[in-house]
Amino acid sequence: GWVRHLENGITYCFDVTKCMFSSGNVTEKARVAGFDCKDQVVVDMFAGIGYYTLPYLCKAGAKHLYACEWNPEAVKALRTNLKENGVEDARCTVLEGDCRANAPVGVADRVNLGLIPSSEMAWPEAIRSLCARGGWLHVHTNCLEKDIGRWATDHCAQRLADIAREQGRAVDAVQVRHVERVKWYAPKVRHIVVDVEVTFVTEKHK
Repeated sequence: GWVRHLENGITYCFDVTKCMFSSGNVTEKARVAGFDCKDQVVVDMFAGIGYYTLPYLCKAGAKHLYACEWNPEAVKALRTNLKENGVEDARCTVLEGDCRANAPVGVADRVNLGLIPSSEMAWPEAIRSLCARGGWLHVHTNCLEKDIGRWATDHCAQRLADIAREQGRAVDAVQVRHVERVKWYAPKVRHIVVDVEVTFVTEKHK
């Protein structure tokens, strides 16, 4: 069942009987590959076989990436893919298990929340992962086309700000910077990614 797939110059190996692969996400993976992350720490909350982990490491140049994944078959493929693409070095830490229990705290410049239909169950851990000054959250969800704008600002950004305050973090701003329409998921339903910039008030600026 193992196959080898080349996409955007990155090799993905996986067992098709045990792991998923969506060709519809190719544009989002290419977008991630275009980020400049050379001095940044990234947390990938739902790493899978490395769908976004690999673009962050191979193309965007992340300084370090924490890859959280609870499916042992996906972890096996992830470790294979890190080696296949020459990034199995100290730049990537694989954290096997539930990201809500093992995601790192206070380290991230970016957090990738690549789970649909919703990644909301991991938003508290995503906020907790951000470094002292804040950072970027790339929030995946499914949403009715007509509700995208309202969901991004009235629900996503507002809820993230509330979570941060509940955790005792001094929030300066939570701003939606971009909404990426990745693909159609069902009639009138889009898979989208909301890029949210979170800024905290650090001690020296209080």
